[in-house]
Amino acid sequence: MIKTSATAMLLFVAGAATAGAVDLKDFMPCRTAAARLCDRSQGIDVAALYKCGATLASRHQEVGQRCLDVLKRYGQLSR
Repeated sequence: MIKTSATAMLLFVAGAATAGAVDLKDFMPCRTAAARLCDRSQGIDVAALYKCGATLASRHQEVGQRCLDVLKRYGQLSR
């Protein structure tokens, strides 16, 4: 569970690095969706984390509204 949480957090930190100051609490709504939908077999690296964000965005119908808001805010999903 800790790896899953770390994956979700690092995913959005990597994707939002250019967005300025990042508060990790912002990414909590996507933690369970990342645990359910993302492939963690390749470990936690920037490419895998970015792919997880893309996966969440592509399967947006299976993600909660609060996570969708986070994906939009950090550029993973178009507004």
